[in-house]
Amino acid sequence: MALMGGFARISNNEITVLVNDAEKSGDIDPQEAQQTLEIAEAALSKAEGKRQTIEANLALRRARTRVEAINAIS
Repeated sequence: MALMGGFARISNNEITVLVNDAEKSGDIDPQEAQQTLEIAEAALSKAEGKRQTIEANLALRRARTRVEAINAIS
């Protein structure tokens, strides 16, 4: 499962995970995920200014998380 953004809380041996977005690994198209990762890497290298850099980093982290989720089940 790919989890994007959020946090986890551990209390009394119970874990609560709150996330902004989640995707099942099996629902992610591997080719699309890899292509999105490559586009995100290129966008980061071309980013100009603080805002573009932050947005490009967020997109890259999301894309990388999706690819890692696929690779974890391979």
